[in-house]
Amino acid sequence: MGGEGKLTRDEEWAALQQVVYNTAKPCLGKTERKHQDWFDPTDQELQTLMSRRNQAHQRVLQTRSTSSTTAAYKNACRVLQKRTRALKSEWWERKAVGLQRAADRNNMKGF
Repeated sequence: MGGEGKLTRDEEWAALQQVVYNTAKPCLGKTERKHQDWFDPTDQELQTLMSRRNQAHQRVLQTRSTSSTTAAYKNACRVLQKRTRALKSEWWERKAVGLQRAADRNNMKGF
């Protein structure tokens, strides 16, 4: 009967962590994202390209990998990567313009 019913140190810390988390969550709320996405997650073209890439990948996995299915998958990856790189580049260009505008106006808060 010596050690029955007692929690280990790790279990005690886990229980304490859960109590603190459950107590703080209603007061503090869920953490908000602090970074900006360089892509729009609802972009229909991007969703279509990702779907095509995923379908091509599934075909490669489900069938014996042939040169045509592998080529289709690589092409889908290439097209998706080209589009995402273009989106990222456009986002950085817009960001640079906004930063330059803030710097020109000596708006350090916006900078």
